Amino acid sequence: PLVDIQATTQRRALTSELLNELPTGRSFQNIAILVPGVQMPLVYSDVGGSDGARWQTMTVHGSRDDQMPLLMNGMPFNNMNNSGGGYNHTLAVNTGTVQEMTITTCGSTSEVKTSGVVANTVAEEGSNRFSAYFYSDFSTSGLQGDNLDDALRARGLQSVDQIKTLVEGNPTVGGPIVRDKLWFYGGYRYLQSTKYLANSYLAKDPFTPVYCNKPSGCLFGYPTLGIPIGTSKLVPDSRDLTKQDFSGDSYHHTGTANLTWQIDKKNKANFFYHIGRRNLINDSSVTQAVEASNYLYSAPDYVAQASWTNPLTSKLLFEGGFTFFNETWWWLQREGLGIPTGNGPDIPVVKLEASSGVFYGANFVNIRAYNHQYNMRFAANYVTGSHAFKFGMQDMWGTRNFTYQQNNSQFWVLFNGAPLSIYQYAYPYSDLQHLKRALGIFAQDRWAVNRFTFNLGVRFDNHNAYVPDQTTLPGPWLAPQHYPALENTPNRKDLSPRAGVAWDVRGDGKTVARFNYGHYVASESVATATANNPVNTRINNANRSWVDFNQNNRADCDLTNTGINNECGALSAPLGIPNIVTRWDEGVLNAWGARPSDDEFLIGVQQQLGQRLMLDFQWTRHSFGNLFATQYLATPASAFDTFCVTAPTDSRLPGGGSNQILTTS
Repeated sequence: PLVDIQATTQRRALTSELLNELPTGRSFQNIAILVPGVQMPLVYSDVGGSDGARWQTMTVHGSRDDQMPLLMNGMPFNNMNNSGGGYNHTLAVNTGTVQEMTITTCGSTSEVKTSGVVANTVAEEGSNRFSAYFYSDFSTSGLQGDNLDDALRARGLQSVDQIKTLVEGNPTVGGPIVRDKLWFYGGYRYLQSTKYLANSYLAKDPFTPVYCNKPSGCLFGYPTLGIPIGTSKLVPDSRDLTKQDFSGDSYHHTGTANLTWQIDKKNKANFFYHIGRRNLINDSSVTQAVEASNYLYSAPDYVAQASWTNPLTSKLLFEGGFTFFNETWWWLQREGLGIPTGNGPDIPVVKLEASSGVFYGANFVNIRAYNHQYNMRFAANYVTGSHAFKFGMQDMWGTRNFTYQQNNSQFWVLFNGAPLSIYQYAYPYSDLQHLKRALGIFAQDRWAVNRFTFNLGVRFDNHNAYVPDQTTLPGPWLAPQHYPALENTPNRKDLSPRAGVAWDVRGDGKTVARFNYGHYVASESVATATANNPVNTRINNANRSWVDFNQNNRADCDLTNTGINNECGALSAPLGIPNIVTRWDEGVLNAWGARPSDDEFLIGVQQQLGQRLMLDFQWTRHSFGNLFATQYLATPASAFDTFCVTAPTDSRLPGGGSNQILTTS
């Protein structure tokens, strides 16, 4: 049957056969966007695969864009960044080793803490029969269509993004190691996906960097270097050194191994390992010359899992698992340009040309990111004639450590090539945060009564993160500083009820009406701890004026001196001093029910029209609660006057306008 007469969860399952046969790109976002209602940002709304394996935010029915849990074999492999929703991964799925991918869009059970899109990838297991599979594809700009017409050309758009390289190879193999006892399945995936950027023809003059939208407009020259105007070449890393810049994965390797062990008649174990390494060339743009752009290098990322199941009786099933996810990536000076990094008089600094808003000269900041995430789960399932109980717990803990560096810990602001000011940074520094626990305990029951099925559940969540005792790195302008630990940033506790009912309207299993309500909490890893980390709440940058009296393009002053000296004015603020602008209320950090939440409502009807045809109608509503607000304590609301804003007279406005439309204070 096409209609599920018991579930109140909206879920789509995509099998390996479907994944292999669909004429789409094979990265996660190419597949998930095929599910009705799922949306992605338009710039990366990619079905064919030209954007490679870039993880993106996904929403459904108005859900939050950072609430997108990613599960591998039922366990999360999100990193520790921001909300921990899973959207900013550098690790891609090895599609050839996927048995099934399920996309839940509404009505998640109490096993899940957040609403929104929930994606679970189940790995393929080996069997007693050897099997092999190979997939490959490629494309070029000659096989690409576009909607560039004369109307767009008349408005200045001369080109569109075009495929530079799009190649994928994905062999897999599986079979028995010990027949009826031990099996394996594994594979390798290679992906190269780069594209030329529309209207991104970039040339660089050391004193007047200009963004160009056609090659002929880029020939400015280097008069200061004795090269006449109109004869210069474009910067390296553009198409044949004459045309367009490009971005994307210059390579992306992933490898997967899944080992299945039937320990005895009842106990079964799985050992899963997935590793990836990529080199992502990030975009230059209208405000960023090529040499100021960067590339992302993962070194490497991997998921290691162990899971276990035991059907103790025909009614009782135990299951558990453990996951370790390592994400290590570097955001570095773009390779191939020969631009050194570090400190010294001959090391180029990043510059901002104020007349055009273009950064050039060097990458703004280099980042080294280390994310370690651990999680475990355990559940007991008990099934009777009319009830299906499930009780379980999950926990997650981990570390986020980012180190920031910049050439000479400064950048310059110029106007038409003339120096204006210098920004000095407290680089290098690291911000380190730990997730102590993201504990979830849940209980649920599916209770069938005649033609009604009730899905009931409740979930308890405790989220606790902290900032450890830390000492900062020494830098050109700042000595090491020590900060004590910050505990309970935050320590929140929440209780989330779930309730739904499915009604087999005629009792024939072809028509079902369903209602579901769920209270969900927002996903978070260490975002609150990061915001409260003393390293991040101190003054990390300040500026000073600079007049280049001798026009040698060097700041002839002592930048370690915060006062006026030689060509430089006084520093606007001392680096490293505390600068806590926003203080978090204890009722937000440590309280019951204070976490941002979402009340989700679902009303739907499904009707089977034939063996392969079904009509599905669904209405969904999200109601968000516990939204954070910032109160400016220095100026209370009573200090403001009330005034009115009157609409202009216009026949297109309600009532013809001239009415009061807003009162504010």
